[in-house]
Amino acid sequence: MMIKNISCSTSADDDGKGRGYFYAIMTAVLCPCHLPVVGLFLGTGAAGAFFAENFIFLAIALGVLSLISFAAAVRLLL
Repeated sequence: MMIKNISCSTSADDDGKGRGYFYAIMTAVLCPCHLPVVGLFLGTGAAGAFFAENFIFLAIALGVLSLISFAAAVRLLL
C-alpha cells in the first residue's frame, strides 16, 4: 500500500504548470523574430554596436534557445 505524504511536498508546483508558463514566456522573449525590435532599442551605445556586429550569431543562438524553451513548454503544459 502506497501512502503519499502531502505535507512534505518538495515543490509547491507539483504538476509543472508554473515552469511550463515560464518556458512559454521565455519562448516569446527569445524568439528571433523580435531581434529587429530589440535592435531599435539598442541602436545607440555599446550594446547596439555589439548587437550590430554579432547579429547573425545572436539570431542563431536565440533561435536555438527559443526552440529549447518551446520544447520544454510543450512538454510541461501538454
